[in-house]
Amino acid sequence: MSYINILSFIISLVLSYVGIPMIFNMLIKNDTIRQNYKGEGIPISMGLSFVFIQVISLSITSLIIEDNINYTIYYLFSFILIGLVGLLDDLIGDTHIKGFKGHIRSFFKGNLTTGGIKAGIGFFVALIVSILLSKDIVEIVVNTFIIALFTNLINLFDLRPGRSIKVFIIISIIMIVLSITKDYNFFFYSFYGILMVYFPLDLKAKAMMGDVGSNTLGITLGVYCVYSHSLPIKITYILFLLVIHILAEKLSFSDIIDNNKILKFIDNLGR
Repeated sequence: MSYINILSFIISLVLSYVGIPMIFNMLIKNDTIRQNYKGEGIPISMGLSFVFIQVISLSITSLIIEDNINYTIYYLFSFILIGLVGLLDDLIGDTHIKGFKGHIRSFFKGNLTTGGIKAGIGFFVALIVSILLSKDIVEIVVNTFIIALFTNLINLFDLRPGRSIKVFIIISIIMIVLSITKDYNFFFYSFYGILMVYFPLDLKAKAMMGDVGSNTLGITLGVYCVYSHSLPIKITYILFLLVIHILAEKLSFSDIIDNNKILKFIDNLGR
């Protein structure tokens, strides 16, 4: 399957060299701009390019390998849907309501937010994919938590240039090493081709991928994990993800990173 990984990487790389500059210019021309952490206006929702390129790349790759196509379709279904709600959050989201608890409280007060929609759709997608894949109720519960929590994970770190993509790359490499099947590695290799072109823009704070980007990166980790890992490893990931999400409600990851020399060094690499 190594040639499939290389093929998916090359397809995404070529599409990215063509498509990412076009989407970048389109967003600027249509004033889809937001201030970054430095107060500079840069294009938001560059993760839209992830959706177009990943769908095209994996569709072509799946037609070539003609194996487990249904699994790729499940992934792309969840990928497109979560990308759509992420884009909605980018464009009309209420920035005054923060955190999962904030959106839930708002919902029960009768005020629907884009963050609430994102949480609801994220859980729905995770549940549907888990039901399609799982053999019993235990697997359904575990797989649902894996996909839902990973979908939101990358968004928690998307506060400084390049940080969330570094988290994605590190976790994806760990997953490839720990996976019990290598049949779906091309999901990641296709994304690596996209990030080869996009990552420098993010590192230099010239563009933001937005929630459409962080959500699609996150759900790729979640679905891959469900497809390729044993139950004990999945449960370990769930414990890790729960700890991270609980800490995110109480602490600032930026402060933690800035106060740790090793984490700060990794965080600043490439900027």
